[in-house]
Amino acid sequence: MAARIDRLAEDPRLKIIPATKHIEGEDQNMKSMEKLATVSASIALSMTLLLALNTSAKPAPDNHHQGYMHALADMRVVRYWVSHPDSGSMHDQEKAVVDELDQAIADIKAAGIDDGKGDNAGADTNMRWIARLNKAADMLNKAHDEVLKDQDDGAAQGLQQKTLDHIAKARKNVVAAIALEQ
Repeated sequence: MAARIDRLAEDPRLKIIPATKHIEGEDQNMKSMEKLATVSASIALSMTLLLALNTSAKPAPDNHHQGYMHALADMRVVRYWVSHPDSGSMHDQEKAVVDELDQAIADIKAAGIDDGKGDNAGADTNMRWIARLNKAADMLNKAHDEVLKDQDDGAAQGLQQKTLDHIAKARKNVVAAIALEQ
């Protein structure tokens, strides 16, 4: 049997191709595939890291001051409604409402309480002017109650009373604006 294996090994018709020899162009294809795999892995890793960084960079919502957060949203809507009268021009009472709400919103933000929403979040100006003013008065009552529910901690240093004062003055001016319209 050994003699037969030797004869087969010497037979020129049964040429054995060594395992290290590649077909022409195969080396180039293999290198391209390796590069593609490396680039794909790098992209996948980069996307995973970006996603992880993006989700960890978002601050957690402040559950400690929910009353202020609700009042802030209400005041922004009222501010937007009052600052866009049907007639196009604002009366002194409406300007005073906007000023008081600007001060209240600034005080709340200065205390580090912010929901990150825009100034007209959820504002609907399709209501008629007098209906908008009446709804604004209701929302200011609601904002007042929300602030009253929240505790005034040491970090806020009188924020509750200052905010309540601004809301009361804004509501007084809304009521005066309603009286002008009737």
